Amino acid sequence: MRSHAGSDLQGEGQMLEILGGLLLGCVVSGVVPVVNAELLVAGAAVAAPGLGVPLLAAVSATGQMITKTGLFVVARWATTRLPARARAALERAAEGVGRRGGAASSVVFASAATGLPPFYGVSLAAGALGMRLRSFVVSGTAGRVLRFGVLAWAARYLGAGVLGVVS
Repeated sequence: MRSHAGSDLQGEGQMLEILGGLLLGCVVSGVVPVVNAELLVAGAAVAAPGLGVPLLAAVSATGQMITKTGLFVVARWATTRLPARARAALERAAEGVGRRGGAASSVVFASAATGLPPFYGVSLAAGALGMRLRSFVVSGTAGRVLRFGVLAWAARYLGAGVLGVVS
């Protein structure tokens, strides 16, 4: 016979396992297209109603941004390895983007929030074009938190209302 405190610890352990799995799954989904972060978020939202939507959104966004920031850094590093002619063309493109002020951050946010254009490619382009890392991380995280928050809320709402799964 278990005490009430023991079942709370078990419940907390299960919640941590779900959050850890969600974080890891979202990291992997950032580079492996067949691992769908949106499906993982929706599943976690329905399977663990005790986890708040903001927490699910934050953990998911963190996992994705770990990978996307890695892609950003790799793209920035790779540009230093380009032949001089290609590097000069890339620098001209970066100057054009720089003249548009916050346009790059807006594109990163929109891509992170909607998936259009694909955030994978935008992450690479932002790094290659020399966008500031801080701007990339802030814009990308805000977009991903919005995306995953809406998705978790919708999954939980549908799970509760339509499917009767979540109480």
